[in-house]
Amino acid sequence: MRVLIKNKSLFIVFTLCLASLSLFAQPTLSESESNVITGEQLKEMMANEEVLKEWIAEVQKPGVVVDGSTMIFSDEAKKLGQDETYRASVYKEAYTLEDIKESIEKFEIQKAFWRMINLYPENKQLMLQFMYAYDKIVPTDKLATASFYTYAFFDPRITKIVDGKPDVYRPDLFEDYFRITKEIVAYVAMLREQEKSAK
Repeated sequence: MRVLIKNKSLFIVFTLCLASLSLFAQPTLSESESNVITGEQLKEMMANEEVLKEWIAEVQKPGVVVDGSTMIFSDEAKKLGQDETYRASVYKEAYTLEDIKESIEKFEIQKAFWRMINLYPENKQLMLQFMYAYDKIVPTDKLATASFYTYAFFDPRITKIVDGKPDVYRPDLFEDYFRITKEIVAYVAMLREQEKSAK
């Protein structure tokens, strides 16, 4: 049976779930059987790896990049700037763990990280644990930084949207979130060093 999944996020989650299930439920094979991979299996494995590599690269890209006097926007940033209903659904006065869970379930990892950045000041240790758990898959420092540069620019507490572009009217809040993000990045570097020295 062959299943075609058009949604890349769903495909990656499905692939990761299947891979983890197969690790625990794999029957014992003889030496000759364990070394045999069919051409079809190899093709599928390579396709899955390419999709995963694309996703990993994509979640590390900031939504807003300033290049001289030009601002370059990702698809998510464009949506935040142009769709008021979507923007209102993303940002809240106060975030909860349930908001993070919802984003993760939808495979909106950058959005989940933005929500973790918002919860970080009151829940530093827990948010660091959540974020650092992704470090084996995606560098947590790059993901946190990309999330900041995607979502801080469009947070209604920080910016107003003028002609689809962010106009920062609360630079003090922007700087607060930048400082929080830098602190998270510093802690991630420290955790990596601790992990290295423990080996």
